[in-house]
Amino acid sequence: MEAKKKVLSRRDFLVRAGGAAAGLALATSGLGVLAPKAEGAMVDLPDYPWTDYFTEPLDVERVRELGAKYYGEGLGCAEGAFKAILEELGEPFSFVPSQIMNFGKGGGVAWGTLCGALNGSAAAVSLVFGGQAMGAVVNELMAWYSATALPLSIEHRSVAGNPLCHASIANWCKVSGKKSSERGPRCQALTGDVAAQAAMYMNQMLAGTFVPAHPMSEETKACFDCHVGGFADDTLGKMDCKGCHEGH
Repeated sequence: MEAKKKVLSRRDFLVRAGGAAAGLALATSGLGVLAPKAEGAMVDLPDYPWTDYFTEPLDVERVRELGAKYYGEGLGCAEGAFKAILEELGEPFSFVPSQIMNFGKGGGVAWGTLCGALNGSAAAVSLVFGGQAMGAVVNELMAWYSATALPLSIEHRSVAGNPLCHASIANWCKVSGKKSSERGPRCQALTGDVAAQAAMYMNQMLAGTFVPAHPMSEETKACFDCHVGGFADDTLGKMDCKGCHEGH
């Protein structure tokens, strides 16, 4: 493993990333002023995935703390979770600008789709693992989120039933009696919880002990087998169907 691993300094990473961006700008705009920076584009970044750089287990509770902290500082759920995991992973992961996940807050600029904490955490997992390992961890994280009463550390908890921000917030409002505009402390704690759960699964994958514990329910599987590539073959998804659709 050591033979495959490149030593990448912060300066190297930024020079290469900056060079690649400058090279693209030069090619599309013809601005010669950017030409000196384009030289860095000729140097390869580490091969994806960056699994070889994940060699030590993450401090799960530290990730939880950082996720909540960054949400509280205004980064939002997606960027907060992403930054928390990458910071605990260290270099070269921590060189990636967390702002690339800022769009994910509120389920994608407040569209209420995929929960930002899931989005950011899954993005961090994807940087580490590729292919089946990534898919297994993210799949389990979404299943856990859908079935677990969250956040873990505050009085009012709710089960989203699916990975959507819309459902997660709506169900929490029903349980807590609060308004969506009062969700700040709740989403802050949830961001930490989701990032920490992702970190725990990553540690298990590193140790070779990862075993999915949230299988698809028989009811959902019956819908899935028909509608996702089966007889009907008219949709895609793994979410609990009854949350939005009546049975037939």
